[in-house]
Amino acid sequence: MTRPFDPALPLLGALAAGFGLHAPAWAQASPPAAAASAADDTAGATTLPVVRARAAAEPTSKTSLQTNQTSIGKGTQELRDIPQSVTVMTERLIDDAKLDTLRQALHYTAGITFAATENGTDQDIRMRGFPVATTGDLLIDGMKDPSQYDRDSFNYDRIEVMRGSASMLFGRGSTGGVINQVNKKPALYGANEIVTTLGTGGNVRLTGDIHQRLGENAALRINAMAQEADNHGAKISKYGFAPTLGWGLGTRDEFTVGLFHLNVDNVPMSSLRYLEGSVASQIPAKNFYGTASDYLTGTATYGTASWQHKFGDGSVLKTQVRSGTYDRATWGTTAGYCAVALTATGTCPTGTAAMTAAALSGSTALTRSGLAPRSDTITGSYLQTEYSRKFSALGLRHELLAGVDWSHEAADRSTAYGTVGTNYNKGGTTVGTPDDGRLTAALPTYRKSSDYAGTSIGAYAQDLIALTPEWKLLAGLRYDRVKATMNSYTFANTTTATTPSGTTTSELSYPGLWSRRFGVLWQPGPFQSFHLSYGTSFNTSADTYQYTTQQTASVGAEKSRNIELGAKLDWLDGALSTRAAIYRSEKYNERTTDSDFAGTFPVLSGKRHTEGVEFDVVGKVTPEVEVYLSYSHVFKAVIDKVGTAVIPAATTGYTSYIGAPVGLTPKNTGALWASWQFTPKWRIAGGVRGASENHPLIGGTAAASKTARAPGYVAYDAMLEYTVSQDMYLQFNAVNLTDKVYGDQLYPGFYTPGEGRSLKATVGVKF
Repeated sequence: MTRPFDPALPLLGALAAGFGLHAPAWAQASPPAAAASAADDTAGATTLPVVRARAAAEPTSKTSLQTNQTSIGKGTQELRDIPQSVTVMTERLIDDAKLDTLRQALHYTAGITFAATENGTDQDIRMRGFPVATTGDLLIDGMKDPSQYDRDSFNYDRIEVMRGSASMLFGRGSTGGVINQVNKKPALYGANEIVTTLGTGGNVRLTGDIHQRLGENAALRINAMAQEADNHGAKISKYGFAPTLGWGLGTRDEFTVGLFHLNVDNVPMSSLRYLEGSVASQIPAKNFYGTASDYLTGTATYGTASWQHKFGDGSVLKTQVRSGTYDRATWGTTAGYCAVALTATGTCPTGTAAMTAAALSGSTALTRSGLAPRSDTITGSYLQTEYSRKFSALGLRHELLAGVDWSHEAADRSTAYGTVGTNYNKGGTTVGTPDDGRLTAALPTYRKSSDYAGTSIGAYAQDLIALTPEWKLLAGLRYDRVKATMNSYTFANTTTATTPSGTTTSELSYPGLWSRRFGVLWQPGPFQSFHLSYGTSFNTSADTYQYTTQQTASVGAEKSRNIELGAKLDWLDGALSTRAAIYRSEKYNERTTDSDFAGTFPVLSGKRHTEGVEFDVVGKVTPEVEVYLSYSHVFKAVIDKVGTAVIPAATTGYTSYIGAPVGLTPKNTGALWASWQFTPKWRIAGGVRGASENHPLIGGTAAASKTARAPGYVAYDAMLEYTVSQDMYLQFNAVNLTDKVYGDQLYPGFYTPGEGRSLKATVGVKF
């Protein structure tokens, strides 16, 4: 199939080439001897590995916003050798900005947005206009991290975001990119640290990071967290711990075993209906309009083990395994507006005119409706072995990466039945009386509606070949087999039956799925790297552990591809890094059961694409000033094809889905964090994050589905730190300093507001 090439790409290629030809004039170049050494370095040779010039020792994730290495490309690689856009958020940024959850942290990565859903899931992520599937695109230490649970940052060393197709490395998923959560590892050094944070909304958070050396090459590291907050009604109550034991550290054979457990008993933030098709900016972001029955509970428990062996020729064989269970149940509330008093049953009288922004006041009555209750139990086991080696053959230098991985995943999904939500609207809540605590709805009772069990196995190989001292070629190929079974259960009625009256079994089999990855890198010096890459990815049917009414077991895999032209340039002897890329991502065998569509469409008929540009700036401008900048601009994100089905006529807005913009893909997204050590003891920092106008998922025939919008916004964060001594510091944070109201998670019929203003005071003690 021939795909039209974006005419902007050759133009940018010429510009990139022009920059590269003139790079030595404006970037710090290394002496010719250093470049020659880099090209001639081979594993097993007597020459020492090349070390890029640095103004100081290589910083750690804890002490710097900048890193030049990543593990998201499998193994440990230099960022400059990965021909795709990669953004790394280090522990320094996470701690400075008080990013306590993955979702909070991803607000500091451009090009990422969030969808709200009818059953209250809180991590429906979009990247480059495509869904980031929790079943395939969220990773922990390079292996899949299933389920939608409340991911806390207490055990993060860093978060790595790779954009574009990446199925060659990770298997299914990866259309828009992948997000790798890198857990903290035991080390033979490191300070113990206890951090206590008190904040508005009754927020109390305690974290601990304890190192204990157990011998010459063994260590135990324990990370733990507990948090309680009233949060103005959207309560937080959770705790977690993650002990990891390592031995053989620094030797030829390194071993680690670990356990992770997180327990969450929260009240989710309530959602709101759109007001005149937009976010109700008059309502403070902190206002909670849920009920006394709202809840979000869950646990995530998994064990890990790894073994890394270093051969005498410098090659490395690493095997890791993880197995865990994830439980989650949630039920939330959506509030709407009524221009007159509610009826005796708590509903808005029929025929009442729609509420307007001008008429909204503290006395405006609110209706309530419950989101669809949901309860899931997911288990996942993963085994991965990878081999890496640097060697010379046929006069060329090679960096080989090869591996196999296996996974088994199972999911039980339960839905509610009975009289759930029947007394929702009998509380008389108004806009001016949030968290009134007067509503107690009938709690949901669950029955299992479906179960899923699937196994996949994949094998891959990739080679990075140094053709000349300046040119490298990357080529990779992967093969996957996927088999799964799903049972869907029917019941005699919706009120009392708990025993299924019928079962539908679907068998899923993909005997052969291929993924490819190619890249060309031009590296005229140790501080310049330009790349052009192409990669593919796939998503299997039932990629959310269930089929829909529009899917059958015979549905083939969705396919996608990504082409990217980019540059990674370092400045100031490597102290400051800049990265930029222009890309085109395309899904061309799309199931039109995607959330952007609400009609009945045939499967495997869709096509959409996204084109844009991204850039990052990370590092030290001066020894005292450090910056982190992430920005994305989308030129175009449109639906190209929806098949031969009849497209619902639009009452307003789009008259056809073809050519319609993709939802949850604002033109501009970005974040900036900058810190200044203005005295030896005082450091100040500030953050800016935001997006241009955003729209929810495009779907359905209702006007609200096509006209609902979230205006563009900018939110400001701030931090002040005082170092009492080398063992103690004080930190003060303001999140959303101006209390900006904005739509954070969007759905065609409602939105969830972003976090309101909060103040936090922190004491950190090291020992």
